[in-house]
Amino acid sequence: MDITVFWRLLAATGILGLLALIVLWNGWLTPVQHFPRSIEIAVMSLPLLLFVRGVLYGRRDTFIAATLLSFPYGLIGIWYVFSPRESIYGYLMLAFSLCLFFGSLLNVWVLDKRG
Repeated sequence: MDITVFWRLLAATGILGLLALIVLWNGWLTPVQHFPRSIEIAVMSLPLLLFVRGVLYGRRDTFIAATLLSFPYGLIGIWYVFSPRESIYGYLMLAFSLCLFFGSLLNVWVLDKRG
């Protein structure tokens, strides 16, 4: 298996995991919601949906943008880690955003190194 395939799979796991986590947690698993569920799901998942196709097809420019996109989700994950009722959500969001970040970053690095 080529190393770029591994990094692309890691980035795909991160972006698809974030999408699934946002929809599942905000749609069904959260006990108390202070904001309308549909708006929260739309606001948090629409930026990710813009980059899914590029990550799955392995486009270099999309990986660069996805690296930058992973930072806000990492910050949101850190925010939720310190919330007692939603700390699991925060840990999972942080893990998936790190998968997206490192998968995208190292995929671009390997592609640039090859020429």
